[in-house]
Amino acid sequence: MIESIKPTDLPSPPQTALNVLQACSDDSVDFSVISAIVTNDPQLTAEVLRMVNSAFYARSDAISSLNRAISVIGVKSLRNLCLCLSVKEVFSATDFDAGFLNDFWTDSIFRAVAARHLAELSGKDADECFTAGLLQDFGLLVLIFLYPDKAGSWYSLRQLDPEFRLTKELSVFKQSHIDVFKMIGQQWSLPPSIVMPVSEHHQCQQGDNAGVCQILNAADWFAYVITSDNVKEASAACKQQMAASMSLSAEKVDACLSAISSSVNQAADALGIDISQVTEYDELLKKSNIRLAEDNLSIQELNWQLQETISERDKLAAALQQEIELATEIQESLLPDNENLPVYAFNLAARQLSGDFYDYQQCSDGSILFCLADVSGKGVNASLLMVKVSSLFHCLGKYIGDLEKLVKMINIELVETSIRGMFVTFVCGKYNPANGKLEVINAGHLPALIISGENTLRVSSSSIPLGIEKKVDFKSECYILKQACLYLYSDGITESVIDGQELGLDGFVGLLKKMSSVSAADQLKQLKEKFASASTRSHDDMTLLIVEGN
Repeated sequence: MIESIKPTDLPSPPQTALNVLQACSDDSVDFSVISAIVTNDPQLTAEVLRMVNSAFYARSDAISSLNRAISVIGVKSLRNLCLCLSVKEVFSATDFDAGFLNDFWTDSIFRAVAARHLAELSGKDADECFTAGLLQDFGLLVLIFLYPDKAGSWYSLRQLDPEFRLTKELSVFKQSHIDVFKMIGQQWSLPPSIVMPVSEHHQCQQGDNAGVCQILNAADWFAYVITSDNVKEASAACKQQMAASMSLSAEKVDACLSAISSSVNQAADALGIDISQVTEYDELLKKSNIRLAEDNLSIQELNWQLQETISERDKLAAALQQEIELATEIQESLLPDNENLPVYAFNLAARQLSGDFYDYQQCSDGSILFCLADVSGKGVNASLLMVKVSSLFHCLGKYIGDLEKLVKMINIELVETSIRGMFVTFVCGKYNPANGKLEVINAGHLPALIISGENTLRVSSSSIPLGIEKKVDFKSECYILKQACLYLYSDGITESVIDGQELGLDGFVGLLKKMSSVSAADQLKQLKEKFASASTRSHDDMTLLIVEGN
């Protein structure tokens, strides 16, 4: 976090520059004192005179002495010049890659020139805005200096619009250039007229600095147009932003961008900073339009190829759909439909093929054998395994009367032929309507529910699912099912959404209790209608089986 950065970690400007900044901020300091401070540093004196006489400042007469320079430009402008030159010097002796520094200063000077240009249009202090614009991203350069392993992220950051760039910057550095700049402003004793608008330019507040703040925000958007890979798109976004924040028309934005891009090199020369070549905005638009035309031709060719591919895809999809429809019919044919038994069930597949299944059949002794299972996964793989488990249960159930032995045999067969780690949660039972005896085995499935009026009994899982381990003992539990119903269900039921909330197991139990006075057949009908509605549907298969006791 930002607290981890100590003041000693931050870069410091040359001592002479600090002395000038402090002197210029003190109204009681005499003009001659400030001149003496600068004069004592020949390099700073030369830099100030060179900058004042540069083409960027476009003065008609040459200024040869420091005293005259100060009298012409004023103490405030001198302070700003020293600040600009100091910022340049701070990282001149670092190990930064020269290409990176050139690109960084190119963007920073573009913002500075943009801020100066907009200040002249709106009647603000042009020199002050130029300095603030140059310092806008200085905190980011410090962050990269402190965390050099993250330097490569700057090139992706500069492609983003200002707001998204700030969000991405926070995710990379866990802190923003704004926070770092506030620390620098305090340590360097920078004037509030610079620190406040730079600190707030991403979210301008009402107050004395609001106008400069808006100018800096606009400068950031103008720089985004030049640095973006898609000039056309970035320009449109910038124009929309400028219309909202500064009431600038699209034509005015184009004119500003053209004027700014043509002045950046002059500003860089005045500061004595090497920057990358700046392509003028009009040329960027021209190149963007050419690339767009080339892309359109490529897109047409791709469209022709795409149409052929789509046609072939549609043929294959139609053939596949026929296969799936046939598979769906086969799945549905495996589900029992015996209206003479007190068992009621439905299956609603999340896709055309389901990984859930249920089955029931009457045994030779009059008892009813039933099950409900949920195969891990979805789609074709799950449906194929479902068919296998269903067939094993239905076939072996006719000859193996012992429920524990039956489940053990099915599990052994699944383990021996298991693929891709698939498994089956499985709950099955045997119910004798003559005496109400109910036997249940739950292998890794959701709790079976026995509900009689307000009373609920949950039959929880007593073993792992089928298809995982070969040597597993499956123990059955016995109950008497009279004046009650047994409910088996898949997780698609409990994960369904009722009245905007996930139903859950407790919600499902509450729903069943409200229906306890209704016959099992009517319960199933009402529940199927509720769970089949579009607002309720889960992303998973939904299966329910009810065994009605006498």
